[in-house]
Amino acid sequence: MSWPTPNPGDISSRAASVYEALLPGVDARNPNTVATANTRITEMAMQDLYYFQGDVAQEMFPDTAVANLQRIANMWGVPRVQPSAASGNVVIAGTPNAPIATGLTFSYPGSTIVYTSTSAVTIGAGGTVSVPVTADSTGAASNLAAGSILTLTSPVANIAPLTGTVDANGLTGGADIQSIAAWRTAIIAQIQYQPSGGDYQDYVKWAYAALPNVALATCPVAACGGGVVSVVIAMTDAVTGLLRAPTTGELATVQAYINNRRPVVAVPTVYAVVLNPINITLHVSPNTPTIQAAAQAALQLFFAQDAQVGGIGGTTYLSRLNDAISNADGEFYHELSLPAADVPAPTLFSLNVLGSESFV
Repeated sequence: MSWPTPNPGDISSRAASVYEALLPGVDARNPNTVATANTRITEMAMQDLYYFQGDVAQEMFPDTAVANLQRIANMWGVPRVQPSAASGNVVIAGTPNAPIATGLTFSYPGSTIVYTSTSAVTIGAGGTVSVPVTADSTGAASNLAAGSILTLTSPVANIAPLTGTVDANGLTGGADIQSIAAWRTAIIAQIQYQPSGGDYQDYVKWAYAALPNVALATCPVAACGGGVVSVVIAMTDAVTGLLRAPTTGELATVQAYINNRRPVVAVPTVYAVVLNPINITLHVSPNTPTIQAAAQAALQLFFAQDAQVGGIGGTTYLSRLNDAISNADGEFYHELSLPAADVPAPTLFSLNVLGSESFV
């Protein structure tokens, strides 16, 4: 149970009652008496103690600690996952068969991040070559979409034009430092599920620890056995904040992290989550743009929370969906036409997410 913190007035009132009980005739509630002054002094001192006690209690536990979270994490061996830099390949053009040294530096319009090539290459007979690059700054801002145009920061012999194009895989793997919420979840998981020499939960914890933007990870029991281990992960999109499937580079990073920790006899494979959009057809009353927007916000919140509850391979329950819509600000009643029943994820590797929204 939580420790109740009384209101300031309650403390002084209790102190006044003690005065009046022990010293008959004393009016400890009259603002012009010494007794009343003493009750107020007691009130101020005790209120500080109550607040301090509440803060100490909060900082003792990993699910509520703020200032003490780092210490708890250190005790349980769960370091905060640090930010990472994006990497990938940039296609450049130039003189066929010309060698290009490592250390090329590229810039991107509107960004201060510099991308540096990490390997020497030779331009192919067709006049192009793919150059591996890594951002010199960490964070989600270092990611770039396929087709983005980078510019060499200075002219380089045998390269023309002085630009490069990010290949089809994009520059990926850049992630901000692990969020406090995700870090807290990892700490609690470490406490609840102790390392077990390659138990399913070990693989889940390793997946979360591999990259700071791993939002969901699971190890479906039905997809494991005989030394074969299947790990499914979903990522947090740095721009939208929504869940997404991992990129090829992110899968490779998590796979390598797990490979370095797995038991010798285990054969783990990391898979990308398969998003299963659930389309919504809905009538709300009052049927106004404001109420529709509130319903959309409620749906987005529901699917974000349901992903944590049901997880990958889980079921979206109609009753919970209706409850979420009923909580929309200003909604009086609603009729949900689609979906018409509970929606199980189609496969163990699937995750139900919000699809299109239609108001009728």
